[in-house]
Amino acid sequence: MRAARLRALGHEAVGTLVALALAVIALRHVIATARVSLLWYDGDSVLLPLVMRSMQAGEPFEWAMSPALFFFPELPVYLVCSLVTATPQQALALNGVLVLLGVYALLRAVANELMPSAARPARIAVSAIALAFLTLLVLTESSASATSLELASLLLTTTYYYGVVLALLATAVLVLRAVRTGHPSVPVLVVLGLVATCTTASNPLYVPWSGAPVVVTLVLLALARRVPWRPALFLSGTVVVGAVVGYLVRIPLRPFVSLDPSTYVHPELALSTLGFFASLTDVRSGTVAGDAGLVLMLVGVLLSVGGTVWAWRAGASRTVLVASALPVVTIVAVSLGVVVAGSDTPRYLEPIVVAPLLALIAVCELVRVAVRQTRVYRPARGIRVGLALGAAAVLAAGVAVTPSTIQTVQTASYAPAACLDRWAEGRDVVGVGQFWTVRPLATYASTNVRMLQVRDSFQVYPWLVDLGSYRRADPSFVVVGSGDVWPTSVEDQLGAPTSVTHCTGFDIWDYAGTAGATTLRKQVVDSAAEVRRERGF
Repeated sequence: MRAARLRALGHEAVGTLVALALAVIALRHVIATARVSLLWYDGDSVLLPLVMRSMQAGEPFEWAMSPALFFFPELPVYLVCSLVTATPQQALALNGVLVLLGVYALLRAVANELMPSAARPARIAVSAIALAFLTLLVLTESSASATSLELASLLLTTTYYYGVVLALLATAVLVLRAVRTGHPSVPVLVVLGLVATCTTASNPLYVPWSGAPVVVTLVLLALARRVPWRPALFLSGTVVVGAVVGYLVRIPLRPFVSLDPSTYVHPELALSTLGFFASLTDVRSGTVAGDAGLVLMLVGVLLSVGGTVWAWRAGASRTVLVASALPVVTIVAVSLGVVVAGSDTPRYLEPIVVAPLLALIAVCELVRVAVRQTRVYRPARGIRVGLALGAAAVLAAGVAVTPSTIQTVQTASYAPAACLDRWAEGRDVVGVGQFWTVRPLATYASTNVRMLQVRDSFQVYPWLVDLGSYRRADPSFVVVGSGDVWPTSVEDQLGAPTSVTHCTGFDIWDYAGTAGATTLRKQVVDSAAEVRRERGF
C-alpha cells in the first residue's frame, strides 16, 4: 500500500513538474516578445500593482473599477504574489505561472471525472497534453496589442479575466462530478453555488461564459434523455441561484463599479462587429505564427464538434458527452453573444481557446475506449515511451529556459519611470497625466512620486483608479505622452510651465510655484471629490 501511494505521488509530481515547465516556457515567450508590454506595462494590466501600492501607502480604498471588480480571485492571488516578490514585474510573472498551474490542476480534475477507469499515468498525461495545447497557442502570440485574436496569452495577465476562465473550468469539474454519480451531493452543490456567486459578484462575465452554457447544455441533453433530469435540474438551479445571489452581492458593491454591464450591449453594431472580427482574422493570418494560432483554434473547435458527434453516436458515458457538448455550446454562445452585443473587444472570446480543452480530454477518453475494444489491442508500450520522451523534452526545455527567465524577471525595469525618478530627485511630488501614459509611471515610479490620471480637461478620469488618492493631493506637474491627445493644449489651460523635461515617450511639464499649479489642483481635487460624493464614498 505504501509503495503504491509513493508511486502515485511520484506520478503526480512528474505531471506537476511538466505543467510547471510548460508555464515557464509560456512565460519566457511572453517576456521575450512585444507581448511583455501587455503583461507588465499596459494601462489595464497594472491595475492590481496599483491597488497594492495604494494599500501600502495607506490610502482609502475608494476604487473606481470597471464592471469587473477583480475581487475574486485576482486581488487575493496577486496580494500573495506581491508578498513573496520584490517588484511588480516579479509579482505579475509569478501570478501568470500560478494561473497556468491552476489550469492544469483543473484539467487534472476533469480527467479524473472523464477517465475513472484509466490508469493514473494516463489521466496525468492527458491533462498535460491539454495544457501543452494551450501553451502552443501562447507560443503563436507575440504582439503588444490587447485588441487582437491572440487570446491564450491573456491568461498570464491579471486583469484580462483569468478568474472567470478558472471558474469556467471549476464549474465544469463540479458538473461532471455530479453527472457521473447521477446524484449531486450537497458539498458539490454548495461549492458550485459559491463559485457561481463569488465569480458573478466579481465579474458578471461568468454568466455568459460559463453559467448560461452549462444550463443550456444540461437542459438540452436532459431533453434528449442523455442526462438524467434530477442532476440536470439540481445543477442548473444551483448555477442560476448562485448567479442571482452574485448579482445581489454587487448591489452594495455598486460604488466600486464604474459602468453598468448593459452599457456594453449595442445590437445595432452587430454587422460592423462581424466586419471587425473578419479584419482581425485577416491580420492574424498575416504571419506563419498567426496562421498556426488560427489552425490550433480551429482544431479546438473541431475537437469539440467532432467529440460531441462521436460521443453521441457511440453511446459514450454521459460525462464524456457533457464534456464534449459543453465547449460547443460555450463557443456558440460566446461568439453569438459578442456579435449580438456589437462588441469590438476580442478578449470576450477567450473561452474559445479554453473550453475546447475539455473536449480534448473527452476525445482522448473516446480514443482510449475505442482502442481497448478492438481485437488487435495490445498494451501500448510505444505510446508510453512516446509520452515519456515528450515529458522529458518538455522538462528539458523548461530547465533550459528557467535561468534566463528568472534573470529577466529579476532585472526587469521600466526606463520611463527611472527618468521620472531622476527628475524628481527624491522630492515628494504629485503629477497628473492621461490614462495610457500615466498608469505604468504610477506603478513603477519611486514611492515619493505619485501620479494621478486625468482627462484632457484635467478632470479626474474615474476608471480603474483609487479616488482616495486624490484627497488633499497637490499636483504640480503634468506628464504629456507622445501618444496623448489634447484638444486644448496644456499650455492654453495652465499657462507656460517653469520647465519641460524630455523623457522617452513623454515630457514633464513642471508648474511648481505657478498659477497653473493652483488651477491644476482645483480642477483635479474638486472633480475627484464630486465623483466620490456621487459614488457614496
